[in-house]
Amino acid sequence: MMKDRNEYGIGLIGLGIGQQHLLGYQANGLRVAALCDVDETLLTETADKFGIQQRYTDVNGLVADPDVDIVDIAIQPWLRWPLVKAAAMASKHILCQKPFSMNLCQAVAMVKVCEKYGVELMVNQNSCFVPGFLAIEPYLSDKYLGTIYYASIICDGWFLNFPEKHIIPAMMVHHIGLIYKWFGKFKQVYCQAHGHNRSIDQGETMAVTQFTTESDIQGLLSCNWASSGRAGHKHPHPHEEIRIQGTRGSIYGNSREMVVHVEGKNDEIRPRIEETWFPNAFGNTMSHFMDCLRDGKKPLTNGRENLHVVQVIFAMFQSAKTGRCVHIDEISLHDDYDLSPAPVIGATDGFAH
Repeated sequence: MMKDRNEYGIGLIGLGIGQQHLLGYQANGLRVAALCDVDETLLTETADKFGIQQRYTDVNGLVADPDVDIVDIAIQPWLRWPLVKAAAMASKHILCQKPFSMNLCQAVAMVKVCEKYGVELMVNQNSCFVPGFLAIEPYLSDKYLGTIYYASIICDGWFLNFPEKHIIPAMMVHHIGLIYKWFGKFKQVYCQAHGHNRSIDQGETMAVTQFTTESDIQGLLSCNWASSGRAGHKHPHPHEEIRIQGTRGSIYGNSREMVVHVEGKNDEIRPRIEETWFPNAFGNTMSHFMDCLRDGKKPLTNGRENLHVVQVIFAMFQSAKTGRCVHIDEISLHDDYDLSPAPVIGATDGFAH
């Protein structure tokens, strides 16, 4: 028997960015069955605020809860392996916050353990479900743009002390995901990076990447979280500037306002955008996951497909380190790439299944 969205029970682990998840789920009328966090005060306050009765400080309790169908993992990437493994073994479907992983072996292991136990794994590439970006997708066609040949996404701000330390997996991953969704796989990247007041091995705070996709679209991704310029000249997340150019037209704007310009037309098209990235993209992501589970389809940003995004992250970093263009197929899924700023749980036992 197929379930409606509100019949799925969500079990959320991690109440940092998880707060935005809850607001998005509330906006979409989704049901959160249980919460889990090691901070008991935060757990109690959040559960009371959202009216959620089941509360756990231990992951094993949440994954064993029969009312939980989907485990939403919103903790740091280097801590996720035992949670994904436990949820998969308990036959729970899994949504993992982006970046999926900062360790390539861990990413592959998480995909394999979910496939082994027959559960669906989706990565929360929520940029792919932002209302403003969804609004332009009907115009990404020959009818409006002709042959698309260029795309750019620019984001800046002042935020040096982010926990992931590396801006490519922390922020640029949003933009990698969008390009992948809209234009297909990346073919090669050339990246330059800087750490502001630290080395890029300690964590880049700025990265500029020229890329080419397998469909021969060229473009630029730029993230700078050490930008102290005037606010009026910034493109801060979640309002990064997007430009897409084709032979007949172009699209430009940000998540709040997008414009479609078609050559030879006097009037610009301004798609109606009523919702915002925070929190609506989080609700849209989970709604898509539930619809896929109901219909027996693979989620758009499923774990297996998202391994390409992880490969692109490491290709960009390798390019920044070596000063050369890196082809994505140079990053083998069998290699041990790691950008984690803390020990990766499970790495010492080879992510044993």
